[in-house]
Amino acid sequence: MVLLTAGLLAILECAFAVGGRRRAYGTRQRLALATCTALVVLIAAGPFVARLPFAASVNATDVLVSQYLKGNLAGITASDINWLLSLKTRLVDALAAGAGWGAIAIVAIFAGAFVVRLVYLACNMVCILSIVRNGTEMCRGRKITAVVSSDTSVPFSTRGLTRYYVVIPQQVAADRKTLSLAMGHELQHIRQGDVDAEIVMSLLSLFLVLNPGFWFIAARVRRLGEYACDRAVLARRRFDARSYSLRLLEVAHHALTCRHAKQPSAFGVPLVGRSLPFLRRRTALKDRVLAIASHVDNPVRENRLLGSLLGATMICGVLFGATAFARPADWSHDRIMLSTVANLERLNQHNTLAQRSW
Repeated sequence: MVLLTAGLLAILECAFAVGGRRRAYGTRQRLALATCTALVVLIAAGPFVARLPFAASVNATDVLVSQYLKGNLAGITASDINWLLSLKTRLVDALAAGAGWGAIAIVAIFAGAFVVRLVYLACNMVCILSIVRNGTEMCRGRKITAVVSSDTSVPFSTRGLTRYYVVIPQQVAADRKTLSLAMGHELQHIRQGDVDAEIVMSLLSLFLVLNPGFWFIAARVRRLGEYACDRAVLARRRFDARSYSLRLLEVAHHALTCRHAKQPSAFGVPLVGRSLPFLRRRTALKDRVLAIASHVDNPVRENRLLGSLLGATMICGVLFGATAFARPADWSHDRIMLSTVANLERLNQHNTLAQRSW
């Protein structure tokens, strides 16, 4: 279902590109956040939705069986349909039983990835706790605390159970303009929900570490969050686009020269993004600067209503897909009829083989 969710997001992203709205980063960011919410809703409410009374009427397997019984699937036997419907169950049973070296290898790969990711997240959590505890509290609001730290080189925002934290490196706090940029940027991340989304994605990654669909969704949430945040900060007119971009580059340059400083890659949203295996930080930062320049030359108006409607459509579409592909709670009349036809086919095959042996 995560792959289905990623596919739906990719289709909507293509629709933005085809419709000439590729630079509507605020609208697209709301859609990406809705996709992240849909993953949480899918995990939390998916099993319960599949048991609702209307679930049987939209179940894809029952629709497939119904089409076969109506004669709309020529060239496919009832045994083939039964084999297809039971494929997922047989695969799960084989993995659970450890039947064969292939199943053991797959289980070992998933277990190894889980352990590696768990250690990675634990290291990042310890790193953030160390930075926050050893830092100096600069100011404290009702829900947000700003901390100055000499242990990190890039400003970032994160959260605990009840409070948000904005961490500012010491060299950034010494420059009033850069401090204002960093605080405004990180507060905007908190305001538009990027920090909460990062926490959720970091936790989900523990269970979806080998799922490419999840990493596609996570990349879109992070990338669009940065673009939308840059645009929102510049809209307040405290900075012009040129000075804003130059200060971003200065912070990134300092981060490259201070490799000894701690920089968490999970559970936090950094000012200049994070380094990825196939996309370095400077490449992502270059794209952000180009996006800022293109918006100055040709401003784009955001549509909040469209973003909200697309977000609601995404959540409903994911729940509908989860219901459609869920295992039916009970056998329908069509499925009983299919099983009867499959048994008759097998009996006919046995009779044919017996006649040939005579």
